[in-house]
Amino acid sequence: MQEFWIYMCIGHEYVKCAKLTVTEDEHELEYEQSYLDLEERIDIDPQNLPTYGRKFVASELFTSILDSAPDYWGQQLLNKKFNVPEMNDLEYVLANGLEHVGALAYSSISDNEPMQLSREGWKPHKKKNVILEQIIEQTELMIKDVDSSKLKELFELGPTLGGGRPKVSIVLDGKYYLAKYGTSLDSLPEQKIEYATMSLARDIGLNVPEIKISEHAGRRVFMIERFDRRLIDRKLNRFHFISSLSVCGWYVNWQKDWSYPVFCEFIRKAGSNDREIKEDLRELFKRVAFNIAVNNDDDHPRNHGLLCIDKKWRLAPLYDVFPKPSTTATFMLAMSLGIHYREASKRNLMSSIKYFELEKVEAEKIIDDVNSFVSGKWKDYFREQLISEDVIRQYENAFTLKNH
Repeated sequence: MQEFWIYMCIGHEYVKCAKLTVTEDEHELEYEQSYLDLEERIDIDPQNLPTYGRKFVASELFTSILDSAPDYWGQQLLNKKFNVPEMNDLEYVLANGLEHVGALAYSSISDNEPMQLSREGWKPHKKKNVILEQIIEQTELMIKDVDSSKLKELFELGPTLGGGRPKVSIVLDGKYYLAKYGTSLDSLPEQKIEYATMSLARDIGLNVPEIKISEHAGRRVFMIERFDRRLIDRKLNRFHFISSLSVCGWYVNWQKDWSYPVFCEFIRKAGSNDREIKEDLRELFKRVAFNIAVNNDDDHPRNHGLLCIDKKWRLAPLYDVFPKPSTTATFMLAMSLGIHYREASKRNLMSSIKYFELEKVEAEKIIDDVNSFVSGKWKDYFREQLISEDVIRQYENAFTLKNH
């Protein structure tokens, strides 16, 4: 049997929240009474681990805890750091730093503050000064499989949020950003493409965090402000986030269950009032229309989620939207949508409007406005980033008008 503490960051301070007990057959999470007595307490998961339930048991690790784990890139870093082929899910959570998404932290049962699992045991989290050029250089060494002794800073700073690409959190001008910097193995100017695409989303009225693009170590870097971090009076405040994968009770290998209508239902369950719920459902509908318009098939449930601010659960801002070059004008979404399952089409999106609480006229206008703007403007946004005409030609089918 193993026991761990879970902490929740409320404002800028971590509070002991719950005890996690792991045995060979089950995982048990029990909220601390002192946490339940707090007026400002936050549910780890508003649907599956609400504070009014106190104790919960599951055969697998709770998905809301898995939100704290890194995805492919961060897992590769931790594997190399620990010199193992791979780690289990809980080890990835415990060995990650504090830069994962959301407001949770962990420690062994013998500690009273957040700690990080290392090869030498549990150690306090270090305050980190990110030098982006150094991280970019060490990432290149990482992909060349060099001696691990040369990757100290990358090991300390690299594992962060989910996603399969290199990234690191960084503070600029008093704001927290996620910096995506890519590698020399990239075949496309991904940072420019993502910036152009997210600029399209912002200018069409979607809820997009502040974005920047800059150059470091001779490489373009796409930066997006972290909506779950904010510096207030020079103190870092963390806001809790839960992915749609977690709130809907899915796992990564449950692709057949992933569904926009189901996520809509959980937005309704977690929401505070009808006005905000309708706003979030409309926003999500418009995002799906945008994903279809730009050929983004990476709309999996870890790329959607709910954010808790002032004890209200709202649809988190847009993130991780990247268009896919295509030789055809049709593709499949990662999540099922309507009567045509995962088909990325206007007809399929229109078949689902009741789940988004939209009338036919408004829904058609949203889709047509998104399609018209994207198909008419995307080349301008790409050219503003000096993306080559060869790359633009690769995306011709991806951005064609989706009117079926």
